Amino acid sequence: MSDAAWPAPPQGPCALPPRLEVEVAILGAGIHGAALARELTLRGVSCALVDRGEVGGGTSQWSSQLLHGGIRYMLTGDIRQMREGLAERATWARIAPRRCRWEAFWMPHRSRLEGLAHRVGIGLYDFWGSERPGWPADLRLGRVSRPDFLIDPRATLGPFRGATAYADLMTWDRDLTKDLAASSEALLLDFHEAERFDQGSDGLKLLHLVDRRDGSLRQLAARRWVFALGPWTDGAMARWFGESRKRLRLSAGVHLWFDAVPGCERPWAIRRPKGRILFVIPRDGMLQVGTTEREVEDGWVPILKAEREELLDALEANLPILPWREMPVQAEELGVRPLVAARGATTHLSREAVLERHSQFRNLTLVLGGKLTTARALMDRLATDLTGRPCDASRTAPLRLWDGQPAQIR
Repeated sequence: MSDAAWPAPPQGPCALPPRLEVEVAILGAGIHGAALARELTLRGVSCALVDRGEVGGGTSQWSSQLLHGGIRYMLTGDIRQMREGLAERATWARIAPRRCRWEAFWMPHRSRLEGLAHRVGIGLYDFWGSERPGWPADLRLGRVSRPDFLIDPRATLGPFRGATAYADLMTWDRDLTKDLAASSEALLLDFHEAERFDQGSDGLKLLHLVDRRDGSLRQLAARRWVFALGPWTDGAMARWFGESRKRLRLSAGVHLWFDAVPGCERPWAIRRPKGRILFVIPRDGMLQVGTTEREVEDGWVPILKAEREELLDALEANLPILPWREMPVQAEELGVRPLVAARGATTHLSREAVLERHSQFRNLTLVLGGKLTTARALMDRLATDLTGRPCDASRTAPLRLWDGQPAQIR
C-alpha cells in the first residue's frame, strides 16, 4: 500500500522515549482499538495504541455514521444480532450524548401490503429498542400521516404511497473514535509503522517501530497483543508473519454528498433487492446518500464509475423528482467493511465479529469483522477476557471529548 493512501504525519518529533513497555499493546486505532484502550484504562491496565495513521483515520471515518440495531436484520432473520445492536445503541446514547442524535427514519412503502409489513416489522424493532435515553419529544414513530408524507418532495412522482417511521441514532464516527481514545490513558503511538516483531517461546515479545514523523526508531514490549486492524488484517499477517490464510472478506460501500434539498427533513431508508438499504440522510447541512456494495481486495480502493452509476440509477428509480445527475457531488467516500470469511455473496455475510486467539502466538488476539454499533460491547468482553475483571462502568461512564468542546448535543 502506498504512503499516499495515508495522511501525512504532523511536523515535529514524538516526545515518547525509544523503548516502552505496557501490559497490552493494541495495533489499530480505529473504533475497536480505541474502545479497547478505554476498557483497559477503566480496569487500571496499562496499554499502548499503535497506528500507521491517526486515531479514527481509516475505515472508522467512512461508516454509515449510524449507531443502530440493523433494520436489515429484520429481513435476514438475525434477531439476536439486531437486539444486541439495539441494546448497544442505548449505551452509546448514555455515554456519548454529545456525539449522538436521535432521528425518526422514514421507510417508505410501495403498496398497502408492504406498508403493513413495515409497520409490523418496525413495530417490533422499536419495541425491542424502546430504551432510548434522551429521545426528543417532538419525534414521532410509526405510521407517517399522509399530509406529512406529501410535504417531503421525495414523495412526489416516485413509487411510494406512504412511510413508517422508526428510531435510530446518528453519530459522528471519527469524533466518537477519538473520544474513546481520549477517554483512555493509552500511550499513543500514532503515525508509527510496525516493522517487525521479536518472538519468544510463548508468543510475541517486542515490536520494532519507525516513527513516520522523523524516521526515528522505537521498541514496544508487551505481555498481551491485540490486532484490531480492520480490513488490513490479512495483509499485515502476511507481511509480518508470512501467513497466507484469508480470515476476512471485504465489502465496500460508497456514499455521495449533495447540497441540502429544501423539504427533505427526515432521513429515509429505502428497501432494495438482496437485503440492501438505500439511505438518503440530511445531515450537517448536506444530503448524504448510499450505499452500493461490492467485494474488494484491500482497505483502500477507489470508487468505480460503475458504483456511482448504480447508486444514481437507484436514486432516479426511487426518487425521480430530484435531478440527481445534474446535482453537483460535493464529496464522496468509500468505506470498507471487514466481514468474517465465508462462502456466498458478501451481502449475506454476518456483520458479527470474531475474537481469534492466534494458534502460534498465544498472547495475540485478532479482532475480525465487527461494526461500529457493537464495538464497545465486543471490546468490553475482550478486556474482561484479557484481565479477568468485568467493569460495569463501561456502560455508564461518559466519554471525554477529544477536542474539549462544550458539553452539548449537536
